[in-house]
Amino acid sequence: MKLTSFLSVATAALLAGCQATYKHTLNFNPAEPIRIAVLPFAQVDSDGKLVREDENLLIDNVGLVSSKQSETPAEYMQSLVQSELSNASLDVITPAIVQADLLHYGFAKPGSNPVTMDLDRVFAATPSEICSKILSCDAVLYGKVTRWDRSYYGLQSVATVAVNLRLVSAKTGKVMYEIDAEDSESRGISKGPTGFSNLALEPIKGLDNEIIQNLAREVADRSISPLSNRSRPEFLKTAPPAIIASGHDAHSGSVSKSGKLTVVAFGSPSQSATFSVGNVALNVPMLERAPGHYIGEYFPLATDSFSKQYVVVAIKDEYGRSTSQRIAKTPVSVQ
Repeated sequence: MKLTSFLSVATAALLAGCQATYKHTLNFNPAEPIRIAVLPFAQVDSDGKLVREDENLLIDNVGLVSSKQSETPAEYMQSLVQSELSNASLDVITPAIVQADLLHYGFAKPGSNPVTMDLDRVFAATPSEICSKILSCDAVLYGKVTRWDRSYYGLQSVATVAVNLRLVSAKTGKVMYEIDAEDSESRGISKGPTGFSNLALEPIKGLDNEIIQNLAREVADRSISPLSNRSRPEFLKTAPPAIIASGHDAHSGSVSKSGKLTVVAFGSPSQSATFSVGNVALNVPMLERAPGHYIGEYFPLATDSFSKQYVVVAIKDEYGRSTSQRIAKTPVSVQ
């Protein structure tokens, strides 16, 4: 085969692999401001199984070629998706709150130091469990990086990014939105010189991070665009109220009728906070003693008598959005 024919075939094959595909299904009205929790993204192999992320897929140490990045592909893709969600009519829980609450409820890898997320357990948890026991939400968004490839062919370099995003209802368990997105970007014989002086550079480390990062931004933008809404409600410009921690002082679980129950919570400042004890004492007001620090007290009535009732704290903002958290500590009894 002549060299020119070989180059033509090689170029055609490379370009054929650079076509974008974005396939999505939408099963709800995206203008409805439901509250969602974006779970930590994961990287999967060709069989869809979670894999240990190879940090070298994003970190380059090739002099004069690429800048160094500290995030894994999954972490980087999640940050891009979180940013694009600001254009959607969705009430998105602050990422730091999602991370903190998941770790607080035991979703950390056993014995990890520093503490890291157990992604296997995160993806195994049902949306109803996450939204009712851990976070106050209507749906959860799962994100998987299914491809993150950079290949250098001497005459042509190709970067490929593919993700799967799935929004699942906590109430029904049905998929509300899902997209499989894959896109590629080429440099070299089809789009001009690569700019690399040494054709012997390792195939993966021969590409500038900026190329695949820009491609990832495009994938994130187009993946979230079906959820965008120009008439975004005013209240969605702020994050929903959050509860970081809560507790009460009934260490033994028993409150005497002549005593009191003190409940504390730490969360979003300048909000309206209450707590309830089962179905007996409902919406007891809490005072904000310091920014984000709330305290309330319940004094049993002579007629009050109940056993093992959980205490639930709730914080509501000026728009009426409410976040609740059940105190996992010992339930309360008054005899």
